[in-house]
Amino acid sequence: MIEDTQNPYSWPAIRHNIRQVFTWQYYKEGFSGWDTHTYVWWLIGLVIIVATGLMHGINSLTMMSMLGGAIGFTCTLAITSNKKINGLLGFVSAIFISIVALNAKNYAEIVMQMTYLITLDLNFMLFGDAWQNRKIRAMDKRGWFLMGIAFVIAFTAMYIMDNMIFISPRHILDPLTATIGITGAVLTVAKYKSQYWMWTLSGLISVFLWGKTALAGDTNWVLFATYILYLGNDVIGLFFSPWAREVKKQKQNF
Repeated sequence: MIEDTQNPYSWPAIRHNIRQVFTWQYYKEGFSGWDTHTYVWWLIGLVIIVATGLMHGINSLTMMSMLGGAIGFTCTLAITSNKKINGLLGFVSAIFISIVALNAKNYAEIVMQMTYLITLDLNFMLFGDAWQNRKIRAMDKRGWFLMGIAFVIAFTAMYIMDNMIFISPRHILDPLTATIGITGAVLTVAKYKSQYWMWTLSGLISVFLWGKTALAGDTNWVLFATYILYLGNDVIGLFFSPWAREVKKQKQNF
């Protein structure tokens, strides 16, 4: 029997992607080929995340915040560099950040992280080659439709959850933050460069969410610092990344 390895969604192709996670080549490919400014921002970010955590004392919640923030930050830079390793990184960070969010009663944040885990992380781990090799696209009518539908459905669901099922102390800010993040995830899966506008907006609101959470004493300041660092990645993604270069090339050839 001949295995169908050409079809990226076939079982042999999926099995190949899973096996790659346990190889040195997977990590070498995932962390190589980044632009210089991306590497520099990565190192700066890791130092800031660790320093912020250490300033507030080491305990289990701080460690989870530091690990979730550092791995999540690395994941966003991997996406910007068009590397499928973001799937594994995002999977791990989503678990840590969800635990911190549960302690802080930011319930919509947990749903957002689990949405990332399913739509981005598992998707890229199982079908990473297919996603990485797909063409980066500029925004079109289909993209606007996807964005609108995702936003309406996500906000309705998150608002009901935070106000009628669980009672979040940040019952507007939490669902709004999650809604924008989920919408960004939809655009990422569809490979639209415009995802970075949603990530920028998501980052700005997340800074307010986790800043307000930290001020209330529900968590430390690590995720607040992490989301500020995400904004720097958004700038790279919009103007200095493979996503930006590919869309620019498409416009020049049009």
